[in-house]
Amino acid sequence: MSGNTHILKERPIRWGLLGAGVILDRWLKGAMQAEGTQIAAVASRTIETARRQADKYKIPEALTYDEILKRKDIDIMYIPVPHMAHRDLALRAMEAGFHVLVEKPAGVTAKEWDEMTACAARNHVFLMEAVWTNCFPIMKRLREELDSGRIGDVRNVQANFAFRVDDDYQGRLTDPAQAGGGLLDVGVYTLHFAQNVFGTSPEKLVSFASMDTDDLHLKVDEQCAVIGQYKNGALAVLQAAIRTAMPDTAWIYGTKGYIRMPVFWKPSVMEITTQEGTKTVSMPVSQKLEGIEDEGYQYEVRHVNDCLRQGLTESPLVPHDVTRAVLRQCDALRAQWGLKYPFEEM
Repeated sequence: MSGNTHILKERPIRWGLLGAGVILDRWLKGAMQAEGTQIAAVASRTIETARRQADKYKIPEALTYDEILKRKDIDIMYIPVPHMAHRDLALRAMEAGFHVLVEKPAGVTAKEWDEMTACAARNHVFLMEAVWTNCFPIMKRLREELDSGRIGDVRNVQANFAFRVDDDYQGRLTDPAQAGGGLLDVGVYTLHFAQNVFGTSPEKLVSFASMDTDDLHLKVDEQCAVIGQYKNGALAVLQAAIRTAMPDTAWIYGTKGYIRMPVFWKPSVMEITTQEGTKTVSMPVSQKLEGIEDEGYQYEVRHVNDCLRQGLTESPLVPHDVTRAVLRQCDALRAQWGLKYPFEEM
């Protein structure tokens, strides 16, 4: 369980995996490359699933949720499960004294996040939404470029994160009971990106969502388009989809130039265009283990480890108020669409 900062500086940070969702395969490839990290145990709703992951990644123990939450040799729990289970597992972990990194979206609603941050404060533990995008080194470089005034005042941000699931797909992405749909799965990336660039929430938010309009007759948002307007008249134009493929590119337009970020949600390249021409900045993800390629999750794991060693209770890269702001935007957008998940009406 969480120790003092002096002890944490002298030994690896010990992680427990509270869930074995699909993203865990990708996340672990980064955690394995982050120095000072030890994966102590993995738990799942079924012990068989936990054992499969333990065997695959040579994790010492496979446990049930109840068993892992009784452990005294784990500092932090990573929660990679479907959206609607985030709050309950996070609350259980924090009440047991563990620090928590919870996958996006941290909660289905801003109210859920408020419960989680209150719990973190009561138990004096670290809590962070796993917005791994913000932990990439190139995002720090982006902030430096914006603050330098090289592209002038930012007037417009555009970002897409969209893909098309197969017609025969059956899973959480299209399931209302699991808070499926484009907004909470990939739309949160675009909202976080705009929040990061502007440093504030939009004053106005308008949107359209397509629901029950294609052959699958989905009761969640197949695709959505969002426009946010900010205090100085700047705009964010954001799109997300699970049934329409688009390039996952972000554009930041200023009064003197613009920045293009291909695959903005796991960014390693940006192109800066001004009157002087175009400059490309490339910061590829380093790979330390032969045969294991990390997409960049190592940055998130290292950042969380550093936060714990510093005794922080929230991340400076993904502070609690930013997660709250984005979830409030999600709440407002779903209200515009009349989209409620079945468990919200219980």
